[in-house]
Amino acid sequence: NWKAEVSLTLHPFEKRGSYSYREAQAMIRTKWKSMFKRDKGGAEDGKPETEDSSSFQLPPLIDDPKKMEEILSEVDEQYKSETGVDCSQYELERLAPEISSSGLVQLEDRIYRLKQQDTAMYRKIYDLVFANYTAYVQELENVTMLQMSLQQAAKTCINARRQLKHAKEGVSHGGLELLAKHRKRERLRAMLDTLQSLKTLQRTDSHLKELLEEGDYPKATMLCIECRHAIEQYKHYTCVSQLATSLHDVQSNIEEKLEEALNEMCTNFVSQNYEKVHQAYRILGKTQSAVDVLLMKFTTTIHDIAYKVLGEHAKMGGTLPAEEAQQLKMHYRNLSKFITPDHFIPCLTKLCMAMWNVMCNYHLVKQWHEDVDSKKKTLKTGDSEEMDSSELSFNRSYVRQKLESGLSRFWNDVQQKIRPCLLGVEIARFKYDDFIRILAIVRRIMSIGMEFCGEGSEPLQDCMRQQSLQYFKTYHRGRLEELRLFFENEAWELCPVRANFSIYSLKEFRFMQKSPSSESSLKKAVVPSRTDTGSIFNRLKATDNPFGEVDDDDEGEDVMEASQFDEAGSDEETSSVDTRASPSTSLTSTPSHIHKTHSAPKGPILANPTLTVLRLFGNYMQIMTVLEPIAFDVLECLSQLFDYYLYAIYDVFARDMLSLEQTGIEISAKLSTTLKRIEDTLIQAPQDAPTAPSGNSSLKFPKPNVSPVADLKDPKTLRGLRYRVVAIESLVFLASQFETMVPTLESYIPDGKKSFLTQFVSHTVSTARELRKPAYCGVASYILSRDQVLQTMSTVNWAIKEIKSQHSPYVDSMLQEFKKYKDQIGEIVKRIPIPPDVHSMLWDYSIKLATGCFVEGFSQASKRCSNEGRALMHLDFQQFRIKMEQLTGMRCACVLGTNYNACSCYHGNRPIPHHQLVEDYVKAYYVPDEEAEKWLKDHTEYSVSQLKALVVNCGFGTRTNKKAKQRLLQIIDDMDKRK
Repeated sequence: NWKAEVSLTLHPFEKRGSYSYREAQAMIRTKWKSMFKRDKGGAEDGKPETEDSSSFQLPPLIDDPKKMEEILSEVDEQYKSETGVDCSQYELERLAPEISSSGLVQLEDRIYRLKQQDTAMYRKIYDLVFANYTAYVQELENVTMLQMSLQQAAKTCINARRQLKHAKEGVSHGGLELLAKHRKRERLRAMLDTLQSLKTLQRTDSHLKELLEEGDYPKATMLCIECRHAIEQYKHYTCVSQLATSLHDVQSNIEEKLEEALNEMCTNFVSQNYEKVHQAYRILGKTQSAVDVLLMKFTTTIHDIAYKVLGEHAKMGGTLPAEEAQQLKMHYRNLSKFITPDHFIPCLTKLCMAMWNVMCNYHLVKQWHEDVDSKKKTLKTGDSEEMDSSELSFNRSYVRQKLESGLSRFWNDVQQKIRPCLLGVEIARFKYDDFIRILAIVRRIMSIGMEFCGEGSEPLQDCMRQQSLQYFKTYHRGRLEELRLFFENEAWELCPVRANFSIYSLKEFRFMQKSPSSESSLKKAVVPSRTDTGSIFNRLKATDNPFGEVDDDDEGEDVMEASQFDEAGSDEETSSVDTRASPSTSLTSTPSHIHKTHSAPKGPILANPTLTVLRLFGNYMQIMTVLEPIAFDVLECLSQLFDYYLYAIYDVFARDMLSLEQTGIEISAKLSTTLKRIEDTLIQAPQDAPTAPSGNSSLKFPKPNVSPVADLKDPKTLRGLRYRVVAIESLVFLASQFETMVPTLESYIPDGKKSFLTQFVSHTVSTARELRKPAYCGVASYILSRDQVLQTMSTVNWAIKEIKSQHSPYVDSMLQEFKKYKDQIGEIVKRIPIPPDVHSMLWDYSIKLATGCFVEGFSQASKRCSNEGRALMHLDFQQFRIKMEQLTGMRCACVLGTNYNACSCYHGNRPIPHHQLVEDYVKAYYVPDEEAEKWLKDHTEYSVSQLKALVVNCGFGTRTNKKAKQRLLQIIDDMDKRK
C-alpha cells in the first residue's frame, strides 16, 4: 500500500504545482508516521490512533547521497527478491539467536536500522518520482482521458442497445430472415466461384501434360504461371497446398521438356518448334539462360555423337571387346585406335557428316535470330512499351553476342573430335586413292569450318601436315622404286593414244578442269568467304551430304586410240580436238596422205613409263591441292620424278652415243650442269645400297639398267632407233606437259618459293629437248664407216690428166648406205610416227657426216691432185648431192603444191645441208693469193689439218709468193689456239 500512499502524498503537490524539498519532506514524514503506527497495530483495539511523537523516534532524513547509497547497499538480498518475502518471519528467524543472548537491545538496534533503510528507500523513490514528474503528470492525464472515453463508450453502448431493442420491436421477423438468406446466397456464390477455381486448378495438371505432348510450350508456360498466381490467392485452403506441390513438379517437367526440345534443335532444327521454345523461355523470363543452355547442348551433342560414331566403327572392326567399350568411352583418344583401316574412311565420313549436321543446325539457329532481329528493327514500339522494348533489345543483343562468340568455341570442339580420329590410325598404310579421299574429306570439313566461323583450322592442318608428310615420304619412295622397275622391264614400244591426248585426258587431272585456273579464284574456292552468297550452308541442307562430292570418279578415261587402221574413225578423232588442252601441248600435225601411206598411230609419242609419270604428276598435284601446307614439299618430290626420268633416259639412250669418237657430239653446258646435279643429289653410286632419307638428307636411288627387251646395239634397227625415238620423244612430251602445269603449280606454293619452280623449268625441263642431239646424231653416225670411206677415197687416182664424165665408185657405195638408211627409217615410220624435227635431225647429221668424209678425203688427196682431179672431186660431190636430194624426197608431191612444212620427209626448196662445206673446200684452190688470209679466217669450220693441207699440198695462197706459206701456217696455228 505504500505506492498508494506515496501517490496520495504527492497529490497536494499536483494541486499547488511546486513545493520545496523541505515542505515535501515534512508532509511525507507525517504520512510515514501514520503508516508506521498502523503497522504497529495501534488500531488493533478499534480505537482511533493518536499521534505520539514521543513513543517512537523516526530516523533523521538523509540528505547525503553517499550515505544514502551506503545504507541502501546494506539492505539484505532477501528484500530485493521479486518473488516476495515475509519480512516479519525473516527478521524473527534472523534475530532469534541474538535476542536470547542479549535481550531487546539488538532488536531495537535492528528495528532502527530497518527504519533507516526504509527511510533511504523512500527517499530514493521520491527522487525518482520527482525526477519523472512531468512524465507522471502526462500519464495521469492520459489515464483521465481514457476514463472519459470509457464513460462515453458506455453511453454509446447503452444508446445502441436501446435502439436495437427498438428496431427489434419495430421490424418484422420475416424481413430479417430475408436479409440473412441474401447474405447466405452471396456467401454461397463466392464459395461456388472458389470451388470452380479449385476444380480448374485440379484439371490443370492433365491439360498441361496435353499441351506439352503437343509441343505448345508457350501456352503451357503461360497456363502454369496463371495457376501459380491462383494458388497464391487460394493458399489458405488445405487442398491448394497439395496442388502447389503438383504444380511445382509440372513446372519442372516443362523446363525439362524445353531442354529436350533445345537438345533436339542441335540435330534437327525446325523453325516453328524453335520459335515455340524461344517464346516459352521469354515468358519465363529466361531468354539469356536459354541461349546458355542451347550452347551447352550443342557442345554435349558434339561429344555424344563423336563417341557414338567411333564406338560403332570400333566394334565393327572386331578389335574392341564389348565389355571394354563402355570403359573406353571415357577415353576418346584411345577409342580411335581400335578403328581398323577398312572402317576408317566410313568412320571419318560419318563423323564429319555428323559434325556437318550439328554445324548446319547451329547456323540455322543463328540465322533464325538474325532474321527475327531484322524484323524487330522494322517495327516501332510505343512509349508505353519503352521499358519492355529496351529489355527485349538487351536480350536480343545478349543472344546475338553469345551465338557469335560460340562459333569459334564450337568449331574448336569439332576439330578436337576429328583430330584424334586422324591421329589414331597409320595413314601411311592406306592406298593412294584412299589417302586422297581422306585428304578431300578433311579439306571439305576445313572449308566448312572457314565458312562457319571465318577462322582457320590449325589443329587439323597440323595433324594432316604430320600424317601427310609421313605418308607422302613413303609413297614417293615407293613410286620412285616402281619407276625404276618400269625402266628395267619396259620394252619401249609406242603406247597408242588419241591424237588430242593431253594431261587433261587422264582422270588424275580432272580436278584441274573442275577448279578455277587462276590463283586468286583457286584460293577463293579453297577458302571461301563467309559472306559469299553461294555458301555451302545456303546450298545444302543439314541432311545433305557435302562429302559426297569427294567420291571417286567412276567415269573411265578414254585415252587409247580405238583403231589405228580405221580411217573414218581416225578422221573423226582427229577432228574432235580437246579444247581444254593448252596450245603448247599440241604436236605438229601430219597430212592425211602420209597417214594413209603409213599405219603408225596419230597421237603423240608416249611410252608406258611416261604415262605412269604423268599420272604421278596428277596424283602429286591433287595432294598439293588438298594439302597446301606441304605443297612445296610435294613440288620438290614432283621435280625429283622428272629429274629421275630425265636422267634415266639420258643414261640409257644418250650416254652411249656421247662416248663415240667419230660423232664429235657435245651437250650444252646447261644440260651438263643439270645432269651433274641430278647425279649428285638423286642417283646413288652403284656400290651403295639405297637408303631412306633422314633429316635433311635427300632420297637417292640407283640408276636403272637397260631393259633386255630393247636392243640398242643392233645395226639392223639403227641401234634401236625405234626405242630411242619413243623414249626421247616421250620425254619431250613430258616436258611440254610439265610446262602447261606451271601456272597451276605456282598457285599452290607460297610466293617466296616460286623462284624454285621458275629455275627448275628454265634449267631442267627445258633441257629435255637437248637430249635429241646425242641420241639421234649418235645413231646417224653409224650409217657410214668413216675409216672405210676414207680408205676407199684414198684409192682414187686424183692426178688424172683428162676430165672424166663418170663419178668415182665410192660415191655409189655411200649412196647405197644412205638408201639402206632410208629403208630402215621407213620401216620404223610404219610402226611409230617420227616427228619432222627428228626426221630432219637424222638426215641432217647423216649428211653432215658424209660431207665431213668428203672434205677429209679431199684434204688427204690434195698432195697428188691435178686440176682434172679437182674437177673429179666436184663431179663426185655433185653426183652425191643430186642423188641425195632425190633420195630424201626433194622432188616429192608436197613440193608441187601442198604444204611443205607439214611433210614428214626431209626435203626443202633448198639444196641438202652442209653441201657448201664441200664445195667451198674444193673451190678454195681457185681463191686468189691476196684473199687467202681472209678466206682462212672466214672458214673456221674446217679442221687444222684440212686447212694446212690446202696450204702445204695445194699451194693455197702461195702460188705467186712462196714465202707466204709460213705466214699462212702461222695464221692457222693462231686460229687453233684461239679455239
